[in-house]
Amino acid sequence: MQTQKIQITLTPEEVAALAIRGKTLGYNVTKYVKFIVSREAFETVESFPVFKMGTILEKKTLKALKEYEKGRSKKLLSIDEL
Repeated sequence: MQTQKIQITLTPEEVAALAIRGKTLGYNVTKYVKFIVSREAFETVESFPVFKMGTILEKKTLKALKEYEKGRSKKLLSIDEL
């Protein structure tokens, strides 16, 4: 995953409001904005639905992982190689 640099322009009022909120946590405006973005991203990821796989599929998946770890798998370059 690649990092992304973002530049935003804030009004003096926005900066003042963020500075007040950030100060309660010991953050400057930049660090507080990064905190808000990180928290929002975390909440978004946490809200993704998680589906439990069936028992049979779970067993097959674990078996395939073990085979992969032992080097028994090979990379296919085409579906025709099956």
